[in-house]
Amino acid sequence: MPNNKKKNQKIINYPCPDRNVVQQGKAETDDHQHFDEPHMLERFTPEELRNELLKERKRVIQWRVLNEASVILNSQLNSENLPLKIIKYAKKLVSAEAGMLALEEVKDNGLKTIKHYTLSDEQKEKSIEEIVQKPQGAIEIILQTGEIINRNSSRNNLDDLYGFYTIKKSLLGIPLFANRRIIGALLMANKSEGASFSQDDQELLMILGSQLGIALENSRLYEKIDKELQAKVDELELVNKKLRKQHIILEKSLEMHHQLTGLVLQGKGIEAICETLTAFIGSPVQVEDHNFSVKASTRRKTDKKIISGKELVKEKQYERQVFELFQERKTVELFSDVDTRQYTLPIVAGQQFLGLISTIFVQRTIKQLDKVAMEQGATILALEILKQRAAVEQTKRLKETFLEHVLDRNYESTEWMYHRALQLGFNLKNKYLVITVEVAPERTDRSRPELLQEIRDFCIDAYPSSTVITKNNHILIILSLNKNKEEIEVKTLVRQLKKRLSNLLRGGSWWVTIGTMCEKLEDCFISYRNAVTSLDIMKSLNLKNRVVSYNNLGIFSLIEINPHNFAEFAKRTIGPLIVYDQEHKTQLVKTLSLFFKNNGNVLKAAREGYLNPSTVKYRLRRIQEITGLDLKDAETCLQLQLALRITNCDLSDG
Repeated sequence: MPNNKKKNQKIINYPCPDRNVVQQGKAETDDHQHFDEPHMLERFTPEELRNELLKERKRVIQWRVLNEASVILNSQLNSENLPLKIIKYAKKLVSAEAGMLALEEVKDNGLKTIKHYTLSDEQKEKSIEEIVQKPQGAIEIILQTGEIINRNSSRNNLDDLYGFYTIKKSLLGIPLFANRRIIGALLMANKSEGASFSQDDQELLMILGSQLGIALENSRLYEKIDKELQAKVDELELVNKKLRKQHIILEKSLEMHHQLTGLVLQGKGIEAICETLTAFIGSPVQVEDHNFSVKASTRRKTDKKIISGKELVKEKQYERQVFELFQERKTVELFSDVDTRQYTLPIVAGQQFLGLISTIFVQRTIKQLDKVAMEQGATILALEILKQRAAVEQTKRLKETFLEHVLDRNYESTEWMYHRALQLGFNLKNKYLVITVEVAPERTDRSRPELLQEIRDFCIDAYPSSTVITKNNHILIILSLNKNKEEIEVKTLVRQLKKRLSNLLRGGSWWVTIGTMCEKLEDCFISYRNAVTSLDIMKSLNLKNRVVSYNNLGIFSLIEINPHNFAEFAKRTIGPLIVYDQEHKTQLVKTLSLFFKNNGNVLKAAREGYLNPSTVKYRLRRIQEITGLDLKDAETCLQLQLALRITNCDLSDG
């Protein structure tokens, strides 16, 4: 390959067949130096003068060709036809029949040769372009040494003329330099009319070659810069497309944000937000609260099912998605089948989890704009939920304050109370009932305020129409009940409340008492007083973890009896049995209750309690031994039944 260091140019002139030609050329040059002097014209014959004029004409043509080639070299920096054009100009410049340009090919790691022939028989031109891996002959000499070759057919062979294929009569080759480095070679072959290439031809070709080397290097630099520039242009165009796309998404996102914000400001609610999102993304949308209750949905019966948050938590296959959704608060994608993709986002405000928003896409991918719309929806829904919560909290506080006044009978008049109740949304046609809850946690349990707050939250979630008040370390649940359904609703709530308390207070104690049903709102203070009375009796009898209703106090509920006296009566009558059962894990009180319930019939009592009659008889004997009472005495039996009526008041099913 070419040597990177520029060597001193060395011209090799091989002996010509007729050395007189050189001497003649020299003489012609000497004569030409005085050609412009008028008195010298007399020294030339007409024939000699004609020859001199032809030589001058030839020089003018050569310089004109050289000038045209220079213009092309300086103007066409990125022309693919530039090498072939230069070969043609070079042939014309030195009157050669064939020309070849050999250039380093950087891409293919070889040598690119471009050859041009003039076919004398038909006066046609032929061009050949090829890539060779290793230069040979004259090309190799020029590329390695940087020498100028000017030789005739007496020294030419096939190896020296590699690339031309046939032996030429004369050959002129020069190196091409760029930045002091050889980048190629320009070769001319077969001087016209069988002559040899002259010193003038060599110098003119050198001038053209120097300009060609510079032009080729500039062309390569231009192409490199052009490619880099085009790459930058393509990159900028790609960035521009992304920016235009993002701009469109931003515009539509702002439009969506304005629409959704307007719905919140107008108080349209969660359902309107869902409908707007559905219209925007073209898919059904479902919103759930923090308890996974569906608050709004645009899903039709014909649409595919949306996987709810409750189903996600239960299904083990969604364990990863559940962690990302609820722990990392990230958006998740679910695949219910091959064609259906679900997109679910958490609705959060700070660190507070407010719910979920989900949509499904059937037989289509989720677009970036769809994701942006759902994210906007989640943000707006968080604002709407917080707004609703704030309104509910405000109303709840007003209701709590109002009911505290009702329970304490602290209001101006009944008319004012009714007016205020209607303002706060109370249904005056409903019945009302007061339930008290008290807890005594162990050290291993959570603190009392934490437990009371959790019980409050549970009651509000389980029965939204209730009002929960904390008063005198008790939790008061004031229920607003529909007529004809009050018994079922109360039993359902009490069952759920008992289960919740049992889970919260595994080592502590709890008491739940139920007051009397009120037909009017102003009578709630009576229900409250009765519930507190029942609570005092339970605690006096050391009865815990039970639910007691004031209505089960029987005849004692008809009279104003002192709770302490009431409790003392029950304690004195069956107190020893209660203590014995608690210490020995027996069921003497229950057996005694079965005995009186079946009118003293041992067989019926045993059958109802799934016991052996002998077991019942044994327990009755132990009851008489412990209490010292005679079960055959009518007065004693009446006292025992009344005491049992007080203590056996559990409304739950278990």
